[in-house]
Amino acid sequence: MSELIKTNCPRDCYDGCGIVVEQRNDGPHRVLGDPDHPVSRGKLCSKCAVAYNGVWQDPSKRLTRPLRRTGPRGSDQFEVISWDEALGEVAARMRETIDDSGAASILHTHYSGTLSLLAFLFPNRLFGHLGASEVDPDTICNAAGHAAWQLLYGSSYMGFDPRTVKDTSTILVWGANPSHSAPHTHEHWLGEAAGKVIVVDPYRTETAAAADLHLQPRPGTDAALAFALLHCLERDGAFDHDFIAAHATGFAEIEADIGRATPAWGESHTGVPAADIEQAARLYGAGPALLWCGQALQRQRTGGNIMRAVGLLPALTGNIGKPGAGFYYLNLTPAFAGIDLDWLAGADIASEGGKSVGHMELAERLEDPDEFKVFFAWNTNPLASAPEQQRLR
Repeated sequence: MSELIKTNCPRDCYDGCGIVVEQRNDGPHRVLGDPDHPVSRGKLCSKCAVAYNGVWQDPSKRLTRPLRRTGPRGSDQFEVISWDEALGEVAARMRETIDDSGAASILHTHYSGTLSLLAFLFPNRLFGHLGASEVDPDTICNAAGHAAWQLLYGSSYMGFDPRTVKDTSTILVWGANPSHSAPHTHEHWLGEAAGKVIVVDPYRTETAAAADLHLQPRPGTDAALAFALLHCLERDGAFDHDFIAAHATGFAEIEADIGRATPAWGESHTGVPAADIEQAARLYGAGPALLWCGQALQRQRTGGNIMRAVGLLPALTGNIGKPGAGFYYLNLTPAFAGIDLDWLAGADIASEGGKSVGHMELAERLEDPDEFKVFFAWNTNPLASAPEQQRLR
């Protein structure tokens, strides 16, 4: 007997694709795409189709039982032990460490091996309650963008309903390549959009090649390009001054800078022809317009301030809160669903005293034998993703 269960893919790609799990008496049997999902529309990407219906189903290729090292570190010598034995030994070592050196000497690191909410957040209840130290997960990924748009908008997790793309006149994709990183978005948002598509990317990606207009700024000059676009938009009357008066503060502090950022100035700083800057501003200014900023935009020097500059486009043109308009960085749909993420992560039971460590300093901090006695990695593999790989190993 089988049962079909609708859920969502927990992989770290932000499409949040709908999936249907066929459950049989012995557990999950296969995974299919959910045809009713508005983004993925019944399709699975090749990575998840193979993982869910191939390797994920093959116990010979997955680690399903605890292993304890029996030889020198790096020797790949392990023995299989029971879950009770593994959990008991880990708990005993952590208890001994807390008694001898304090909970802050336990350093745990985690991130996005799965984005299933329970697996992603619930272990924080344990480590937070203990008062353990933590490797700040976002310091390797998208923290600059979040900080920037929290300053600009109050939240960096807002987005727009992809079903309203049909109402937009222009989609501006800045620092993202959905043809490779968001295949459903690439096909359904961009491929079916009636409006124009502008891509800002130094590289001629597949997404850029399919766009109506591709702007290729020199690396690191995105803020200058944003201000040159703002100059054209203000000059041509595309600023929504009623919206600015009702919802914005600080506009007077940047108005003079916008006035000086002519298309010619923009070309001299970015390498993008002034005529292309003018064309992009006309398309975006026609509205309603959508802005999609990829994580690449903030992964550069002064990336946070670059995100703030680009984020001024929807704010000053009033492209917020109406069909076919808006901005997107990283949605947080559980917030929209009313799920209390702080409770799930145990913010109400957390203890003080734990330290926060950035990914960029992880290797150096682990070299100090007196600071951290236990390093606990869950939902991530720092030996594959953290900086300074050789030093870390």
